[in-house]
Amino acid sequence: MNNALQDDTLKAGETQDGDTLRATLAAILFTRPDSTYIVGRFAVASEPFPVVATGDMFAPTVGESYILTGTWVQHPKYGRQFKWTSYENVMPATEDGVERYLGSGLIRGIGPAIARRIVRAFGAGAIDVMNTDIARLREVEGIGAKTLASIRESWERQRGVQRVMLFLKAAGVGTGHAAAIVGAYGADAVQRVRNEPYGLIADVDGIGFATADRIARSLGTQPNDAGRLQAGVQFVLREAARGAGHSFLPFEQCVHSAAAVLEADADAVRSAVNTLTRERLLHADGDAVYLPALWQAERSVASSLARLFAQEPLFLDHLTLDALLRETERRFAIEYSPHQTEAIHKALAGPVTIITGGPGTGKTTAVSGMIELARALGTRVALCAPTGRAAKRLSELSGCEAKTIHRLLEFEPGAGVFQRNEEQPLDIELLIVDEVSMIDVELMDALLRAVPGAARVVFVGDVDQLPSVGPGNVLRDMIASGQIETVSLHVIYRQAEDSRIVSNAHRVRTGFAPVFGQDCFFIEEEQPEGIARTIRDVVVQRIPREMHFDARTQIQVLSPMHGTVAGVQHLNEMLQKDLNPAGRLIAQRGDRAWHVGDKVMQTRNNYDKDVFNGDMGFIDSVDNDEGVALLRFDDRVVRYAIDELDDVTLAYAVTIHKSQGSEYDVVVIPLTLQHRVMLQRNLLYTAMTRARRLLVLIGQRAALSHAVQNDRIALRYSGLRDAIRAFLR
Repeated sequence: MNNALQDDTLKAGETQDGDTLRATLAAILFTRPDSTYIVGRFAVASEPFPVVATGDMFAPTVGESYILTGTWVQHPKYGRQFKWTSYENVMPATEDGVERYLGSGLIRGIGPAIARRIVRAFGAGAIDVMNTDIARLREVEGIGAKTLASIRESWERQRGVQRVMLFLKAAGVGTGHAAAIVGAYGADAVQRVRNEPYGLIADVDGIGFATADRIARSLGTQPNDAGRLQAGVQFVLREAARGAGHSFLPFEQCVHSAAAVLEADADAVRSAVNTLTRERLLHADGDAVYLPALWQAERSVASSLARLFAQEPLFLDHLTLDALLRETERRFAIEYSPHQTEAIHKALAGPVTIITGGPGTGKTTAVSGMIELARALGTRVALCAPTGRAAKRLSELSGCEAKTIHRLLEFEPGAGVFQRNEEQPLDIELLIVDEVSMIDVELMDALLRAVPGAARVVFVGDVDQLPSVGPGNVLRDMIASGQIETVSLHVIYRQAEDSRIVSNAHRVRTGFAPVFGQDCFFIEEEQPEGIARTIRDVVVQRIPREMHFDARTQIQVLSPMHGTVAGVQHLNEMLQKDLNPAGRLIAQRGDRAWHVGDKVMQTRNNYDKDVFNGDMGFIDSVDNDEGVALLRFDDRVVRYAIDELDDVTLAYAVTIHKSQGSEYDVVVIPLTLQHRVMLQRNLLYTAMTRARRLLVLIGQRAALSHAVQNDRIALRYSGLRDAIRAFLR
């Protein structure tokens, strides 16, 4: 792609305003990140040569026909182009056009071969058949009841997208959110939006208050409408939870933040907060304003801990326990430190125990000791972690099966509920929970509700790592409450001392600059473009050539942010070209493209597929006849319909936050002051601790120094610490 095509500031030279073209998209030349802007090459019957045209288009599909309305312009370098200001989708009228359209991958269940059979059966009228009597597709060889159901659902979604697009256009809103709205509301999308436009904020990912408000205002909602003000307040609290991890906001901060979003008078917003509180749509706890679910989650966590502490003390013969511990040491040829011994004793005797420590301090060794002693005592043990990768790693290190928390609690996707709860608790006597720093307050609530009263719980984590992505600060708050036995492991063991990765991670944790060499390196680059080029060279050439690590499977780039030249998005685009140059294109949505062979990451939990947010794998192959891609996660192959690929993103580079709970043989980290807002000590520490065998930092020394010295931990408003104190005193 020629970067000059990014310039849509085209010079005048137009013929007449309001021209229309009936055009078929032949190729997408350029897409602009984070927008619907494209540059495309179109076939136009009235033009002797293909036409280059630019504008905003939702989900452009090669082979699809459009009526483009706009203006001819003269680009100073590329010549005559068409710039559209509006467009309409047009169903193709010829058999070839219908076949290309149906076989484009747009409709789940229809690939090129099935499309050919449909056109052979119904000719150019195939689309009319699908609109009026889609059940007739059963007459086509290869389309059974299951495939028909998939086609029907996908076809209705496409038709719904067009209806919603027209409605949103009339409401003065761009087309980028249409598919998401249809996905959330289905055939009722237009009616739902008319009746409750602010419901879009909670129901549709990617729609914030501004978009919902624009729709509502176009439908007649007034600036001081009570529903509008209340929706703005609730939006601010949801964003505070999702974006910054706050469980609540102080009253006046909530008021002023909402007033800024609403562009409304603060007194009117105070009245809205008070009304929501009276109607129990918000909860006020002193000066704190909560969404009710988060207030309830904090109290429920504290109540569950109090229930566990109230149980009868477990009688243990400590002489027998010591004898079992010494036998374990002899059998596995290890020697537990005093702190590890203390942790094992407390875990088996106390109701709730926290074990915290950095890399190389023996947390996993202590956990393995607990498991061995519990087995010797006949204790029923369960292990869990918040993510699939963290659970897999715990299984490998402990030699005992570990599950994700959702799987342990038997989450039911259709109903959105956990089958294991206080009414049907887990059949266990000891629960060991790893990577606790990643667990938000709502998930912790669900987990503790399912723990029977007679069980012991051990929380294992690194309190110096990044907190959970979701709301709350659970591990820090439990420790800060002073009510829960906490064993801190801080001695670095000899095998870990041999690693500069481990020693440097601890240096950073305590505010000292890393000392490079051995398995930990720094490559200085001042310019962001130079950082990106060096990452490409190091990942694609130098490390594989000189150290024999596989670039696709063993090396992971971790960046603090999505944006900028050294951010996740640009690095993925760059590395995709180098590491998967011959990958066959499967699908393209705007600036996103998926190829066979791509390294990808799942971005949301999918319990039906048993694939979870943060799981990484590769696109193995594609079956165009069925419109299905096969993705490999570790040793499992999972089927994805083409339109389900929106749930996976390129993973040659991922954010540091997304890497939590994972380990990689080689980690490469860009450091630039363009990421200053994210450069904090706990972020760098978390990234460094993801590396097993080799760590490479690339960037500005000033950025490295800033990250090491910036020990400010972003403030999180949470009431869990005080709730635990209140329930346990």
